[in-house]
Amino acid sequence: MARKVEVYFACNREPLGKEAPWYGQKFHPDGSECYRVGKGQVEATGAGEEAEYVLKTVNTFPEKPGPGGDDRGAKLGSARLFTEIKTRMRKEERDLVILLHGYASEFSTALERAAELTEKYTVLGKDSAERPPLVLAFSWPANGETVPFASYVSDRQDAAKSGQAIARFFFRLCDFFLEEARASRAAGSAKKRAEHEPCPNRLHLLAHSMGNWALRNAVQSIIERRGTDRLPAVFDNIFLMAADEDEDAMQDQLKLGLLPRLGNAVHIYHSKDDLALVISDVTKLNPDRLGHNGPVEMGRTDEKVVAVDCRHVDRTEIAHANHQYYRLRSEVIADVRSVLAGLRAEEVPGRTQLTHPRRYLIAVPGA
Repeated sequence: MARKVEVYFACNREPLGKEAPWYGQKFHPDGSECYRVGKGQVEATGAGEEAEYVLKTVNTFPEKPGPGGDDRGAKLGSARLFTEIKTRMRKEERDLVILLHGYASEFSTALERAAELTEKYTVLGKDSAERPPLVLAFSWPANGETVPFASYVSDRQDAAKSGQAIARFFFRLCDFFLEEARASRAAGSAKKRAEHEPCPNRLHLLAHSMGNWALRNAVQSIIERRGTDRLPAVFDNIFLMAADEDEDAMQDQLKLGLLPRLGNAVHIYHSKDDLALVISDVTKLNPDRLGHNGPVEMGRTDEKVVAVDCRHVDRTEIAHANHQYYRLRSEVIADVRSVLAGLRAEEVPGRTQLTHPRRYLIAVPGA
């Protein structure tokens, strides 16, 4: 029987209307930094690697900008979005995962991936109850094509330009937290105070493939506006999956070196046999990828960074090029679940510690 999975989205693509495909392959007409938000309903069938997800409906929240396009004084769909998500997180005791998708992903694919993570990345709470997270996909205008060289270059440029929109979304999220805290302190009644008090559940961030390049540009945009000493740690776990990023990104402040300041831990899942990244490396003229061997010099990365080698558990169907293990391989999904459950890196079942104390290998199945 088909299952209905509700997911949320933010999207800086061109709106196309109230029917499929909803959003296109170009930027929002007001600029690449502008985005809309809402939620979608995905129909799910099957299980495991055989599971299928199809986006059925999309509800884009109304958005009215402030005078002159300024965020101040605006009636923002993001306010409705954050309020609804916070209410559900509190009432249903669920975490939130924000997904930054990769190359060649259409809007519908992004929301379908979000639904997949909702079902697969369940979170074991301290009460021993397992709950699905709420998942929000930030969809930037990847063009949905995997082969042409020009498409890859175009997506990479669009991912970079989307960094400002992702940063803007991040700032609105932080502003919402701040406004809620102020409203709770200023409340005149216990009921109002409880209505606005901080949510005890956690936020996580996951970037896959070229979504890591978009994340780098978002981090640099955040630094440009906030400086290096005022970066709020709003995320609990940050997952970098099969990252189409430079192998030295985590040790360079002009790349992702300051990313750990935005969270409590950064987990880098990588595989030297990731063929999609081989193509990126060899044919797209990029240097060695972070998603191949993890950070090139682990000792120069922040102490919050952990690298997880997936080379023995990366294979799915041939068309996936060993690049989709984060959502299809049960061993990797189990590893992520353990992290979400709060286990320390050395406590996660199925891992073998490598030569560096923050490098691990997911063991061969049955070994």
